[in-house]
Amino acid sequence: MNKEKIEKLAEKLREQKIDALVVLSRNNSDKTLPLFMDIEVKEQIGCIFDNSGKVVIITQDVYKGVADYIKDNNFEKIALNVSQNDYILDSLTIGQYMGLENQFDKEKFENMWVSSEEILGELRAIKSKAEIAAIKEAVDITVNIYKDVHKQIKVGMSETEIGDLFVEGMKKYGVVNALGSHDYSYPLVMINRCGLSHRDPMSYYILQEGDILVCDFSVRKNGYCSDIARGFYVLKQQEEKAPDDVQKAFDTAVNAVSNIINNAKAGLRGCDIDWLGRSVIEAGGYPTIRHSAGHQLGRKVHDGGTALHVEGKPNSQNKVRVNEVYAIEPTVIQDDGLPSFIVEEDIVIKEDGVEVLSERQLELWLIR
Repeated sequence: MNKEKIEKLAEKLREQKIDALVVLSRNNSDKTLPLFMDIEVKEQIGCIFDNSGKVVIITQDVYKGVADYIKDNNFEKIALNVSQNDYILDSLTIGQYMGLENQFDKEKFENMWVSSEEILGELRAIKSKAEIAAIKEAVDITVNIYKDVHKQIKVGMSETEIGDLFVEGMKKYGVVNALGSHDYSYPLVMINRCGLSHRDPMSYYILQEGDILVCDFSVRKNGYCSDIARGFYVLKQQEEKAPDDVQKAFDTAVNAVSNIINNAKAGLRGCDIDWLGRSVIEAGGYPTIRHSAGHQLGRKVHDGGTALHVEGKPNSQNKVRVNEVYAIEPTVIQDDGLPSFIVEEDIVIKEDGVEVLSERQLELWLIR
């Protein structure tokens, strides 16, 4: 069990005068339980975290067992994993709620429970030193795999053959893909003229001279994730550098990342940080970013919580906090095969700035 997180949870419960957090999970349905314990849930269980730091796990006749424990300890206020704003904090199903509710007087139960969103959102978002170290390990491995892949990419390779290089790297370093449908799924490997979007690599898209290649790759190591994107250009014969329009698009993406790194800090809203990146993209003469400029990173690649997105988007007006970890990706995306780049880095928010976890890409990676 993660004693540090459990003790912090108990402290937050006491602050809000809540007797306990009650978590119901089956088939790993609860997304926050791994914060507190390394457990594989198959049959339904009930976990009770009380405000003294005690943890009780009910495995038989779960609804009655949880209800009896609540009644026996005279709990008056419990927190349940219900949220209207964050899918990661909204794990309690209607069926589970009804199963628990049926053990109580309905009106009494409705007045007993509160959402755990605020408490669990903070515990998930604000990383401990150990969690940051785990993310850093995943980030370092991702950077090393990128370096290995860069050395092996050749003209004439298909997107899937390039994807195979990443799979070899994952196996070499003992990590798995943090976003795919299975452990060794391909990352995003996209030849720009063939379409830049969230799609699978294709065996019939072949890398040619003059191509822009964008890769977006995340790994999971010891339960924590990285998220890094890199840009490449394939030199034509007689070329020693990328054409000006290609270089400008890449530099603009890098400059947008730099503007976030140089100016982000605790206390800014997510939409403020989004604008730090978005404004550079727009000032470069490119279309505005079609997605957020960044997202929280942790046990999942998209880890919920504050979004670095335009004002008005969900959770974009939340303020970022010390030791939250973000992947930042203000992106140049153009249609019709025009130069486009994603350069994504991973950072930790600090009181007066940020700490960059990833070894940055500042120069366009050339393929000869």
